[in-house]
Formats: sequence, C-alpha cells, structure tokens
Amino acid sequence: MSMKPPKDDAEYFERLTKSVFAAGLNWTVVENKWPDFQKAFAQFSLLKVAKFNEKDVKTLMGNAGIVRNEKKIRATIHNAGEFLKLEKEFGSVKKYIDSFGKDEERLQTNVQDRFQHVGPSTARTFLWSSGCQLTPNKEEKKMDGRPQVGSQARKGPRAHSNSSFILYDSD
Repeated sequence: MSMKPPKDDAEYFERLTKSVFAAGLNWTVVENKWPDFQKAFAQFSLLKVAKFNEKDVKTLMGNAGIVRNEKKIRATIHNAGEFLKLEKEFGSVKKYIDSFGKDEERLQTNVQDRFQHVGPSTARTFLWSSGCQLTPNKEEKKMDGRPQVGSQARKGPRAHSNSSFILYDSD
C-alpha cells in the first residue's frame, strides 16, 4: 500500500515538512497544529520559505500554533532551498524520485543526505507518504507494511483519518 502522490513540488515539500515535524512526537500533536503550520510556512511556497531569514525564524519560534523546534524550523527553510535545487536539476521532485528507479536504498540515502533533520525513519515516512512503493522493512512488516512515526508505536497502529496522509505512530 502507498499513498496518492503529491500534485506538485509544494505538496512534496509539505509532506516532507510534516514528516520532519512528526518525528519523535505523537502524530496527533502535529496533525492538530497543521493548519497553523500551513499559514506559518506560507502554504509551503518553496520560493517564500527558502527566503525566510533570522527574523522569520524568531517569529516562528514565538508561534504557539506550531511545534516550536528551532532545528526543525531551520531544517524546513534549508529543505525549501533543496527542493528548488531539485526543480532546477531534475525539473520536478517526482522526476528526482523517479531517477532512482527501483533502487530504494540509494533513494532513501540520498533523501537523508540532501535534506536536513531527515534520518532513516523520516526519509521512509516522506517517501511512503509521497506515493513511493517501498519494500516493507522488518519493523514495518510487523506493523502492516507502513513506515512509522511519532511516539506511540509500541501501543500499536492507530490511523488518523483526518490527516492529509495517514501514518501510524512509532519512534
């Protein structure tokens, strides 16, 4: 099972950002704040977010409507710039992802290397949420084949039906 692919690069960026902010948290915390994230990050406009400066970081750190993690905020700004580079190099994020063919491991490693605050679990969550057909790893096989995020996985899967993409909780 995989998710419906994003319609454009801004939606890929939004899904990466959601994966980054959900890492290590209960999924519902991020989901409940997501409308505020969309406003705070200019509806995930790559051009706008890539230009955020120190004043913008300070404003975001004071925004109680989002998860105020400075490293994740700075990573999001950096990642917007990386998405713009992908657009220039490949034409679109989809073409970048497709350029790896079926080499999941190389794609996942490249995503981790290219984007900030993205480790193995976050990379897999992003790719899965972007419609990539991933071979379930050992842990995912136990949890119905889906990448896991959040802090509640040991309690078992729990889908969030009001999310723009469904993820199951874990570390």
